[in-house]
Amino acid sequence: MRMRLNYGLLFALTLVVMPGARSQCIPIVCSLTFQLQSNASGIALGASGSNYATAAFGTIQAYGGATPLGVTKTMSASSMTISTPFNVYVTCYNLLSLIPCTLLVSPGYVLTAQLQSTDMVNAWKIGSSILSSASATTLTSSGVYASATAYTLGLTIPFSERAGTVSNSINFVAIAN
Repeated sequence: MRMRLNYGLLFALTLVVMPGARSQCIPIVCSLTFQLQSNASGIALGASGSNYATAAFGTIQAYGGATPLGVTKTMSASSMTISTPFNVYVTCYNLLSLIPCTLLVSPGYVLTAQLQSTDMVNAWKIGSSILSSASATTLTSSGVYASATAYTLGLTIPFSERAGTVSNSINFVAIAN
């Protein structure tokens, strides 16, 4: 059996600045910035360093064919998983003093991710966290500002899936805590 699949994965961003349980970071006082960045070991992201980046995997075959640089393909008896690392970079500044938030306002952030559209066939993960469109998944409750944090995007496609394009958007939300 030879399966040919085209993949165009899309990262999208929703940035929400809200006070967390211990936060004094309100939009008038605090400003968060969010960036999706290419990871040196991963696929090059389109618009890397922005809050809206794309990961274009091109055409990947379950059996045979080339796998793009920075993409890992693993096989099981019933599916194929492709994965690639990427970085998340969040900064926070106190707008009243222009001092980083970690010194006065907020020690870190909570980061969540949620699929934009329901995918009843494929399994989308960031690290070991399974993503869905029904609710946001917490990736970290203790994000560190001004530090590129590596995550791995994984997509598992069952061999029962017909050949074609698979795409979705992932909404990330960073909340100061």
